[in-house]
Amino acid sequence: MQLESSKVIVIFDVDGTINQTEVYAIKAYRKALEEVGKTGFSDKEFIERIGAPFEQDVRYFFGENQSEQVEMFKTLIHKYWIDGMKESAKTFEGIHQMLEELKEKGYKLAICSNASKWELDVILRKLEVNDYFDVIQGVTEKNNKKYSLEELLLREKPELAIMVGDRSYDKEAARYNQIPFVGCKYGYGKPEELSDCKYSVETALELSRIIDEIISARGGAD
Repeated sequence: MQLESSKVIVIFDVDGTINQTEVYAIKAYRKALEEVGKTGFSDKEFIERIGAPFEQDVRYFFGENQSEQVEMFKTLIHKYWIDGMKESAKTFEGIHQMLEELKEKGYKLAICSNASKWELDVILRKLEVNDYFDVIQGVTEKNNKKYSLEELLLREKPELAIMVGDRSYDKEAARYNQIPFVGCKYGYGKPEELSDCKYSVETALELSRIIDEIISARGGAD
């Protein structure tokens, strides 16, 4: 049976998949941490934090310590992150063309991210990609992408859903919800995070072809 393209939903992570987050994230992390007296972290460490749930960031930088220092960091990182995002956020190369191709084929496009709905609205407008997406799913109270993705799928009820992302959190969310996953190797995941992916891409422009390949294997789309 042929799948209707409108019944296929392609779900994207944002940071490291669409958004080249490092252009402002490194500076935001460093500035916020230095202001609360935490130094000695490398750019590489900051890059590896991108896309992780925020509470994991806090544990990484402060351990289990829940002091005023931590509360101040939370306030500062939010401010510097949003300021940096509004000033300098940009997409990875080829993102607009890839999204255009998927829309032309009739697929429904969605966002599923560990960011809040408010932050997603800001960043997607800044990146000028908000009009491509039919569904925006931010982090839920459970603070885990696998549950955010589950909520999105229960609400949308697609015939086929595909998750696209750059980190193990995205891969695990897809696995938990039993949908295909495409790993974006151009993002911020360590190589081992995506080494066992059946489908992966080196650039955003490869995504349209890979999505078609997955859909073909499931019976094709009208």
